[in-house]
Amino acid sequence: MTTHVTSFIAELEKQRKALNVLNGGQVHSAKVRGALRGLAERYFSDIRPTLIDPSGDESHITAVNSAMQKLVQECHKRGMARTYIELLRAAKSHLIKLDSTLISINQQNDRPEKAPVDIRIITTLRALVPSAALSYEQALQDLGQPERLSWRGPATDLREALREVLDRLAPDDEVRAMSGYKDEPDARGPTMKQKVRFILRNRQTSKALAATTEDATRSVDEAIGAFVRSVYTRSSVSTHTPTDKNEVLRVLDLVRVVLSELLEVR
Repeated sequence: MTTHVTSFIAELEKQRKALNVLNGGQVHSAKVRGALRGLAERYFSDIRPTLIDPSGDESHITAVNSAMQKLVQECHKRGMARTYIELLRAAKSHLIKLDSTLISINQQNDRPEKAPVDIRIITTLRALVPSAALSYEQALQDLGQPERLSWRGPATDLREALREVLDRLAPDDEVRAMSGYKDEPDARGPTMKQKVRFILRNRQTSKALAATTEDATRSVDEAIGAFVRSVYTRSSVSTHTPTDKNEVLRVLDLVRVVLSELLEVR
């Protein structure tokens, strides 16, 4: 419901309260009747074209139309104040019902259903890195919108969610203490690939994965590490150059796969 419809509801209530002082008696004032007629004219010219009845049968709109038509008829004669009040009250009631129903539907539409894997990722992140959970969930919500002036926001949220997870699971000091760790050229600290290697190595130790050779583990480390780096680079570019929704959706697909692996979400 648009703001001008909300203001119209407020005007209906203002006029109704003004009529209360007449105690239901006859309205002799041409000025008062003119104001009421103007209210009806405003409804049909400005308000009615914007109304949508989500019930499908437009019952609320029909009721408001009828009340406004009767209001015009009453303004041609010295109608009773109680009649005007009843018509204004009826119109207000149906407009409010329209407003509340539309708000409910819009809120549901603005919150698209999350995929099961996203629900598991968010649930895990809330316990592990709450801020990353918020970033990831915000990105999903933004990507559920049909249009945005810029898609930089969700791309940034996806990048930050991934970065925070790696920082939480693989702190720099612990990664540096990892056996065989060496700074990579031009790197100011552990790279994302090294963080992933640290995470997977710890996971293998804790779970005592069977039938896994050192060479196989190293291959997995390299593959996942390279993949994470490509995701991070891809989303970083998306935050600094014009990009469309499809590009950010591709980033989401990649981040979703990486987080599923790092968080052991299946």
